[in-house]
Amino acid sequence: SEIKVPNTQRSIKKTDVIFLVVCAALIGAFFIFHKAVSPVSGEEVIIEVKNKAFGSYHLSENRVIKVNGILGTSTVVIKDGEVYMKESPCPNKVCIHMGKISEVNETIVCIPNRIYITVK
Repeated sequence: SEIKVPNTQRSIKKTDVIFLVVCAALIGAFFIFHKAVSPVSGEEVIIEVKNKAFGSYHLSENRVIKVNGILGTSTVVIKDGEVYMKESPCPNKVCIHMGKISEVNETIVCIPNRIYITVK
């Protein structure tokens, strides 16, 4: 008695090739879209007081900056590639609660003390 083995070889059809090309295109589009919408880490911190330039600092250099606003002195900290407002004389401390930022075009604003911090 003979054992018959089914023929498992199959030729590639035109629809298989189209399917593979469409899958590859979708995967490529996903990676391009993901790269476009992914946050971009900034390199520079721009501080303005009363709409005038106060200073520009590298985000990679750890430092503490004292900034004099209209209410008094605020403390800005750049540490480990992030910037945040550590202290401020403003009443509600919203700027402090904004937390740490590091991505391009993120901002911290202290409206009462008229201090604006932007990552570029």
